[in-house]
Amino acid sequence: MIALLLVAQVAVGAPRVAAPDTAQYASPALRALVSAAARVNHLVPAALGKYRARVESEISMGTRNGSGYEAAVSIEQTANELTWSRTGEFEQRVTGYRNQSLGFQISSLGFFRNAWTVPSLYGNRLALLFGRDTTWRRPGAAPSRRTTYAVHPLADDRDQYYRYTGGDTIEALKVGDREIRIVRIDVVPKADLKPGVTIFTGEIDLDADRKHVVRMRGAFQSVTQPEPALRRALSFSSQIEAIAFVELVNSEVNQQFWLPSFQRFDFQALAPVLGDSKAVFRIVSRFRDYEIVAPDAAQVLSTDTLRAQPHRLTIAPRDTLASFSDWRESIGTATAVSSAEDFADVAPLKWRSTGLPIWTVQGERLSDLVRFNRIEGLFTGAGVRVRARDALPGFSAQAVGGYAWSERTARGRISADLHRGDGTYGLRAGRSLDNTNDFAFALDSSGSPFAPLFGVDEFDYVDRTYAHGVAAYLSHDRAVRTRLELGYAHDRMVTPALTRGPLSSTAFLPNRPVSPGGYARTALLLEWHPDVAAEFVRPGVGGALSYRRGDGGLNYQRAELRLAARINSGRWTLASRFDAGALFGADRPAQQLFELGSTQNLPGYEYKAFAGDQAAVLRGMAMYRLNIWLAPIRLTERFWLPALAPALSVTAQTGWTGVSTAGARAMVAALAPGSATTGSARTTVAGGLRFFGGAVGVMAARAVDHPSPWRVRVQFGQIF
Repeated sequence: MIALLLVAQVAVGAPRVAAPDTAQYASPALRALVSAAARVNHLVPAALGKYRARVESEISMGTRNGSGYEAAVSIEQTANELTWSRTGEFEQRVTGYRNQSLGFQISSLGFFRNAWTVPSLYGNRLALLFGRDTTWRRPGAAPSRRTTYAVHPLADDRDQYYRYTGGDTIEALKVGDREIRIVRIDVVPKADLKPGVTIFTGEIDLDADRKHVVRMRGAFQSVTQPEPALRRALSFSSQIEAIAFVELVNSEVNQQFWLPSFQRFDFQALAPVLGDSKAVFRIVSRFRDYEIVAPDAAQVLSTDTLRAQPHRLTIAPRDTLASFSDWRESIGTATAVSSAEDFADVAPLKWRSTGLPIWTVQGERLSDLVRFNRIEGLFTGAGVRVRARDALPGFSAQAVGGYAWSERTARGRISADLHRGDGTYGLRAGRSLDNTNDFAFALDSSGSPFAPLFGVDEFDYVDRTYAHGVAAYLSHDRAVRTRLELGYAHDRMVTPALTRGPLSSTAFLPNRPVSPGGYARTALLLEWHPDVAAEFVRPGVGGALSYRRGDGGLNYQRAELRLAARINSGRWTLASRFDAGALFGADRPAQQLFELGSTQNLPGYEYKAFAGDQAAVLRGMAMYRLNIWLAPIRLTERFWLPALAPALSVTAQTGWTGVSTAGARAMVAALAPGSATTGSARTTVAGGLRFFGGAVGVMAARAVDHPSPWRVRVQFGQIF
């Protein structure tokens, strides 16, 4: 994922192919509006000499999987002081820093050679991450190797690159006794641009009276050589695709100038061969406390504003960074409401839902292409996907298949989906190796594709053949997700094909029993704030309620509840997750029982030591950051570690399982030797120190419900 994120910072995707050029501007009135705005935008207002401002930025790394769930694995927050001059000089100085992370990561401060904030939207060129100011290079100046320049939609030479539509009033802002009309212009690149130029696709909002830019939202794209028609229709590319999305919002300062108030950059990278999963590198910045300085006489007389000068990024001394405490927002707040799908309407051609049909050779996830486990041994596969797009709007289909070489078994699936508004309707059929673990971590439903190579296979499996229909709904604000499945399934027992991993001498455990049989399958899932998971660093509160049942050869009903919360407040981080479930009905299939143990939410006990047809688990973590060693650690010019930032941490896990019938008790006993219910609740606690934003911990843990020694262990990730 880190590799994808690094690529996403410096690469941009292929451009959207514009319609044939029927007109440069949609109307003469729009031409006049754009021309007037371009004249105003060419130079900084005469009364603006320089400004100083404060900025709080949040930088997050994360992923979005093919099912649409997004998770943040690292968040860094910086406080910054900006100094900008109409002559083009600009400095962004980092004066405060703090971070949270799930795993050990390098600090993003080492990624940047220049300032990441854009000080103004005036000029002929926009510099991307970000190097120099928004204008042409001075005549004779050598081109920068570190700066990508995009043609400003209001540049003097704009007619070579863009077409314009819109120009209608979209909003009237009330500011005191004044009304400010905002007009929107839609910008698309012209057809047949020469490769090598970087262009903008999106929308520009203007102050209709003064013609200043109020907002830019869209994507920066680098024009590439056009692909042959066959390659566009059938893509075998495994090349990483990346694009930079932006939203740049200005606010009126002193009722005179439109200057930055909010900026968001999303760098998204996708490897088509791995499906629709994306790596997302996001920067959200908020500006405040402007101090405007009038120009001096020399600046007023000069017509050479916005000269191409480096945008300096400087870092305050370590003691300054470590002592900063004037944070305006809790860490995680700025990016918590963001989604990679916010820019779907301005995505590159291959990512969009409109255009010619596209066939792509890809899986839905990495494990579709290669995985290893004790049941299958090595599994290799391939997949193909078609998106009908304009031929049948909203329709897509996919087929994935492969072969388990040690088990000598073929598995795969086919699916077809139709998207209509906020709803998705589809069909699924296939043969899969599903794991039976309970209360799994977010994004962990498919297990680890490679850990068994090293002798770690912490899942039990069932061979399942299925066919069902799907109806899913995601609310417009992405706060509520519902899903209904109706169909048929057949479960079979599987036995390990391997006794140990090729890189380990540790023997694999036997696979736990499965109750075989076919059944009509019903599943209903309701999720609230589905992107919130206590085990990731995005703050918020979320939950899920599910109901599944089988009728026929296996008769059961199973209900589960999950509640999760994560809160950052000052030096405190609090995270908690509660899971509960019950299995009822005529049967208690072994694969539907709830199991708890060392890798199933109760560290300190044996692997899946407890089971039952009823279960509940409560997990929590409290972390209090000490106010020492808060500055990031610079090892080389481009390699920084996050701040050591030690924090006191306490975690606790409490779990309970029970049985409601004699049949369920017998099934629990048959799962494995010694398998039983917990009786009373079983609890494990741990305490110690965490470092690097919680990524590494030295913790002492013990079970408290029976005599048990303390065990000291090193943890990677915010395990609780």
